[in-house]
Amino acid sequence: MRPGKKELGGKRVEEDKMETRTLTIIDTGSQLTEVKLESFGKENVTLGRSREQCDIVIPDNIVSKLHGTFFLDGERTWYEDNGSMNGTFIGDGQQRRLLTGGSGYAELYDKTVLRIGDVHAPDKMILLLYRVIPEGEVWKKAPLKGEGISIGRGSGCQIRLKHPGVSKVHCFVLPQDGGYVLKDNHSTNGVMINGRSAAGAVLLRDKDLIQILDYQLFFSGECIYYKATAQGISLRACSINKYVGRGKKKKQILKNVRCEIQGNEFVAIIGGSGAGKTTLMNAVSGFEPEFDGKVYCNGIDLIEQFQNLKSIIGFVPQQDIIYENLTLRRMLYYTAKMKMPEDTQGQEIKERIDEVLSMVGLKEHEGTYIRKLSGGQKKRASIAVELLADPKLFFLDEPTSGLDPGTEKNLMMTLSTLSKEQNKTIIMVTHTTQNLHLCDKVIFMGPGGRLCFCGSVNAAKAFYETDDLVNIYNMIAENPWLWERRYAAYRKDKETKEEPSARSELMKQRSVSAFRQFSILTMRYAELMKNDRPRLGVLLLQPLLIAVLLNVVADKNIFKIYESTKSMLFALSCSGIWIGLFNSIQEICKERVILKREYMANLKLPGYVMSKFVLQAALGFVQALILTVVFLQLVGKDREGIFLSGFGPEIVFTVWLTILASVTMGFVISSMVETGDKAMAVAPFVLIIQLLFSGILFTLKGAGEIISYCTVSRWSVEGLGSIAKLNRLDLKLQKDYPMLEHAAESFFKATKGHVLTAWGILAFMTVLFMGISIVMLKRISKDRR
Repeated sequence: MRPGKKELGGKRVEEDKMETRTLTIIDTGSQLTEVKLESFGKENVTLGRSREQCDIVIPDNIVSKLHGTFFLDGERTWYEDNGSMNGTFIGDGQQRRLLTGGSGYAELYDKTVLRIGDVHAPDKMILLLYRVIPEGEVWKKAPLKGEGISIGRGSGCQIRLKHPGVSKVHCFVLPQDGGYVLKDNHSTNGVMINGRSAAGAVLLRDKDLIQILDYQLFFSGECIYYKATAQGISLRACSINKYVGRGKKKKQILKNVRCEIQGNEFVAIIGGSGAGKTTLMNAVSGFEPEFDGKVYCNGIDLIEQFQNLKSIIGFVPQQDIIYENLTLRRMLYYTAKMKMPEDTQGQEIKERIDEVLSMVGLKEHEGTYIRKLSGGQKKRASIAVELLADPKLFFLDEPTSGLDPGTEKNLMMTLSTLSKEQNKTIIMVTHTTQNLHLCDKVIFMGPGGRLCFCGSVNAAKAFYETDDLVNIYNMIAENPWLWERRYAAYRKDKETKEEPSARSELMKQRSVSAFRQFSILTMRYAELMKNDRPRLGVLLLQPLLIAVLLNVVADKNIFKIYESTKSMLFALSCSGIWIGLFNSIQEICKERVILKREYMANLKLPGYVMSKFVLQAALGFVQALILTVVFLQLVGKDREGIFLSGFGPEIVFTVWLTILASVTMGFVISSMVETGDKAMAVAPFVLIIQLLFSGILFTLKGAGEIISYCTVSRWSVEGLGSIAKLNRLDLKLQKDYPMLEHAAESFFKATKGHVLTAWGILAFMTVLFMGISIVMLKRISKDRR
């Protein structure tokens, strides 16, 4: 029995006209035909072998005379098996047979796959692909004829898929043992067969569905059917529930959310504060998989296959994901190098950047530093960053926040245009309602994560019987439970049961070249440092001024008298610690939003931290050189070193190691906090620990001595004091009292082994702090906006 009409208070709610609902049929003879379900001009479209009884006729004995019926009910489509002999199976991978007697029907969604016949003998099976698509390209046929073919972006491939995320030669279909295998050619973004990741060489069976990004290809007989232009990405959320907290404090923030978004739709998720808008978007985007329920992207489980699908997903958080001190083109260039396949040529990157700049209307600003762009232009620049990889599923978190009405309208028009002209499904969270008429669909969320409506703007107004969307906010806020129940009753005239299935272990990230990422990140960071000339100037002026100030307070008998030399070396060590900490303590947290987005797109954290360390090490060496050489020149002192004839280079090296250890200590702090203000608030506490437990100001025993072993200052001063041979210097009063001697301190043994030990511990601390910062950064995926 087909589902009933949707009514509210006796009034029919009219839905906007859908795009074409098409059934693609591949029969047992590997022939492909397409049927438009609306072309029959009726709501019930029958399928079977009988020409007298059926609208869609498949003349094959495995098909019953009246096999099944399609019900076109508004914007929803249902299929019911009419008690056929060989049955109808739905889904990929784990097919479910539609049985008679109450469970022989199913609601069809975009990219739903139906199979008739024996699923274990594909040559005796008919495949039906239900699609909701605009008018566009027809299926192409690539014959195999016993030979292998290549599939990829390159012009030499027999099947060419022009997408920046497709590798030049993405995969091969090769003959083997009388059949064919699909072999992934170490592609950047992988291949799926029937919704499952394909690793190595996989034997193809008749009617297998091959998926590369958002392209669908069918292997059947001796050929492959494909479309060179992908048409839209559909998204379906099934019973999404999310909880936070534990025990008695456990709270549900999403409650049984079910909705469907068609390909190329522009959708707004709206609702009051605390309604779960961003939580829902994060769940259906796949970037936060910790929820109950299923999300299907083109019919494929998004969470299980996220690593294969994430290259067709773009995500723009509320904060801008752009570097202020790069020009717009250079920002896009580095992002393209990170996101696009390794075999992408420079000319291809240039052409893609030009194309994206034209999409967002920023071509004339390509040479402008991002810090000089307006708020609306920066938001479009963030969108451009995500568009580089040509994602077909695009998420934006409050993109209109903080924009004036005119800029907001222009941005909304840009997004609407992208969805229609660039075949993108766009989903955004917003609070504003002025320009929602530009959206194809709105999703109203109520307090507690309740779904209170999903449909067109006109349908929402009819459902709530109001002409003003602002009134809907108030109606939902007053009684979210009522509207949740009303919408559930309005929508589910007939309920289909989701087959229970446990979520399998999530796929590991696909391998990417760590060295390539490191080199790109290093070049980008070098350009950022170069373009921030005021800060770079301060960092280089700082050691010079410190050296001058140290000379002002230095005793004329420095490096002759024990007390004054010890104090000065302690000051030199503290200066190195301050310089290193100041260099790095904000370097990670200030770009945390960008880092999270890049990490979710396969950025390797060791390469990221190492790229910063390499350039900070170079900067630190210059600073150590300036500080030490200027200071020693001003005091006019030189002595024999432990390893060399002069101790200057050894002191420079020790100060440099001190700066390096402090730089990585700053990385640890910067990776733990989310803002630069919080990082700077922690800095004084860290410096106080270095001062108190250095072993210079106070005699340390017990716990204090143990803590001192973990400080940079202790080993820095120990190395400097050993190089300066503090134990051999005279006491201040020794000239007047020759019998007065100071006991030699184990801190300052003037031996090669002791100095090497101090250097080794400082180097070990540097490596240890880097490792800790990388581990701490792994939590970044759980950051909230």
